[in-house]
Amino acid sequence: MSRRRSKDLVRRKTRSKEAILGLSDIILSPDENSHRVRDIAARDVLRMSKKHGLSNRSISRIFVCRACESVMRFGTDSKVRIKNKLIITTCERCNKITRRPI
Repeated sequence: MSRRRSKDLVRRKTRSKEAILGLSDIILSPDENSHRVRDIAARDVLRMSKKHGLSNRSISRIFVCRACESVMRFGTDSKVRIKNKLIITTCERCNKITRRPI
């Protein structure tokens, strides 16, 4: 019985990784998808990563605000600054500030 359960866990993890990668592709394609669709994909990526204990290793994690669960469009609804070897990103929807080293 435990062998079957472990196989189910592995299948669930691999399916969720594939789904997160697919949603990350949607987030990274602003020309093909509207901003609303990209916001929904960002929300779903965050929910799936929390539910399944996986992290989003794609570059799309830079574009997602974890506080308001939306896609940040640099220059329109978010601000990016470089100061003291840090990239400071501010979401102007919720005023969340994210600092990352260069």
